[in-house]
Amino acid sequence: TKVEGTKTWKDGNTKDRPEMIKVDLLQNGKVIATKEVSAADKWKYAFTELAAYDENGVAYKYEVREQPVNGYKSEVKGYDITNTKVGETKVEGTKTWKDGNATNRPTTIKVDLLQ
Repeated sequence: TKVEGTKTWKDGNTKDRPEMIKVDLLQNGKVIATKEVSAADKWKYAFTELAAYDENGVAYKYEVREQPVNGYKSEVKGYDITNTKVGETKVEGTKTWKDGNATNRPTTIKVDLLQ
């Protein structure tokens, strides 16, 4: 049997994207092989000539997992992997009062940050 998938990046084509990632193949939850995947492969990978059944005729369960990539969150759907860029953003602002310099202003205000 064969396991093949595609790597997709959601990062705005950032310049700090790694040149290569590693994908682990798991058979019944144990890593049995690792592939290096890169743009040269069009971010596609395949594990071939895999045993479909164990010695008792029970089907193996295959799954893939990407080794962690700094700055990205990885999501696996089937055998396809999507990496989404994560990071911190700094938000700053200034509160300007247009009240004729009133003396009954609140001492604090609450600001909600929405995404």
